Amino acid sequence: MNYDCVLRNGRIVDGTGSPWYRGDVAVDDGRIAAVGTVGGEGDAEIDLDDDVVAPGFIDVHTHSDFTLPANRDAHSKVRQGVTLEVVGNCGTSAAPRYGAASRSVDDWFESRGLGDAVDADEWESMAGYLEYLEADGLSLNVGSLVGHGNVRAAVVGHEDRAPSTDELDEMRELVAEAMADGAVGLSTGLFYPPGCYADVDEVVALAEVAADHGGFYATHMRSESDDLLESVEEAIEIGRRADAPVQVSHHKAIGPDNWGKVRATLRRMELVREREGIDVQCDQYPYVASSTSLGAFLPDWAHDGGDDALVERLRDPETRARIREDLKTERTADWDGVLVTGVQNPDLKRIEGKTIAELAARSGEERPPAELLLDVVLEDENRAMHVSFGMDEADVRTVLRHDLTMVGSDGSSLRRSGSLGEGVPHPRSYGTFPRVLGRYVREEEAIPLERAVHKMTGMPASRLGLDDRGVLKRDARADVTAFDPETVEQTGDFLDPAVYPAGVEHVLVNGEFVVRDGDHTGARPGVVIGAS
Repeated sequence: MNYDCVLRNGRIVDGTGSPWYRGDVAVDDGRIAAVGTVGGEGDAEIDLDDDVVAPGFIDVHTHSDFTLPANRDAHSKVRQGVTLEVVGNCGTSAAPRYGAASRSVDDWFESRGLGDAVDADEWESMAGYLEYLEADGLSLNVGSLVGHGNVRAAVVGHEDRAPSTDELDEMRELVAEAMADGAVGLSTGLFYPPGCYADVDEVVALAEVAADHGGFYATHMRSESDDLLESVEEAIEIGRRADAPVQVSHHKAIGPDNWGKVRATLRRMELVREREGIDVQCDQYPYVASSTSLGAFLPDWAHDGGDDALVERLRDPETRARIREDLKTERTADWDGVLVTGVQNPDLKRIEGKTIAELAARSGEERPPAELLLDVVLEDENRAMHVSFGMDEADVRTVLRHDLTMVGSDGSSLRRSGSLGEGVPHPRSYGTFPRVLGRYVREEEAIPLERAVHKMTGMPASRLGLDDRGVLKRDARADVTAFDPETVEQTGDFLDPAVYPAGVEHVLVNGEFVVRDGDHTGARPGVVIGAS
């Protein structure tokens, strides 16, 4: 028997959570042809020398819908072993881009210097976006959620009000269109505008549509800090009423006063699964720092009407003073924990990689930290990004170990050069999966290897309804990752994050090497996957 490729002498971790065993994996015509003792030969013969061979990692929570069109080789992800990304999370997706949603999508590409590389006018619908992605190839597979924020902006705009009955019907039609076009579910960002202006009834009405098309409901909840418990209840209620599977995004507890609450939220998820049959799960990135826009510190009312309205409010002294009083300071223990990571105004580039406390200290008594934060948001027109150190390491381990948790980076496919190499991004975009394997599996022994791999492969595949990915078995799609369990690790950090990880030796996507001997091959065999 002759195969396209045989990976020999590996420790097979098959993605089911079962104990590893030694053997070979044969790949032929884009699928797994044999697992275990493989006779015959491969056109490519790879001796793994006892390295681990596993299914390709599925990054169930990403924001690469805005970077993949300009980075089709998906450098920072495939070098981690990722073979499938789920984009469109936290209520924001690249499609649909109708009405006010079109401007938001276009502004993102333009503000980051990608307007020439990405022609967003090529699509409006989800179908158009997914076709645009596939047209020039991708180095990994992609599935997209439809963002509630896009749907709301397209119909209601960025206003703080409820949709009318007709508007809600139009929003439901847009979700149905996106699901028919290939979306895998609906996402909300209830912490961010315009999602924060939606009530439960609105979200239920849209989640019902996604569920009817075989999709799930993913949510960046309304609060991950003081109102964490209530926000989990809201997510469960939406799943209950919409009869939709619920995915709690990047589950965590922000702020010292809230540390430890994850034990209660995880137990609550267990109970509603056991007693009510509500399919609720969560994902997590393995860090004590989050990352989002610096404007997330500002109160919801300040964002009413969009970024232009926010900028005008910051220019008005009385309104600015009110905004400062209402800052969401529970998101951090102190201003030393707020690191500015990316700005678009060239005059502000000097502050990247500096904390708000550090910048305030340099200004002497001229600008207190809160005022300096507002200065940056204003001068960068609410485009500045930051990392906030607000979580507890014990909570990270608690969530990671839990049976309902899968791994998701909350990052993007980046590269070390060009516009996507600028700034100081959260290291999760470069190191989430190797960090789990290196730190929490090998060094701390916080979780067994087989369970960790299951959280990266078989478990997210099940959430997506995929029975031919996420597991090493005959006839499954040949998404495969091979890594050295003794050396795999994240090599970057928060001040120098754009470093590719160590120990990931080979990555195959649909049977083709995208990483071989640690180097990107340039291959683009990825495809778009849809709801089951």
